[in-house]
Amino acid sequence: MWWKLFQISVFLTVSFTGVYYEWTPNGTALAIVALMATMVATAIVGDLIRLIRWTAQKLRPVRSQQRADHRLLSRRKIR
Repeated sequence: MWWKLFQISVFLTVSFTGVYYEWTPNGTALAIVALMATMVATAIVGDLIRLIRWTAQKLRPVRSQQRADHRLLSRRKIR
């Protein structure tokens, strides 16, 4: 559902700015430009989310080891 709202908002934003600034008198060309902008924006945001998830998955073992080391150090008595 969030993807559809994102795509609709990108499409309408590009369409309305195209109408306001009169990029082209041809409505079909404007619709094609808006569709391509929506596809590019969806691909960029989707890949960014995929990259964040992949990075979090790769760093998960490192973070758990750091937490375990931190717990062990905090239990020691400092003299």
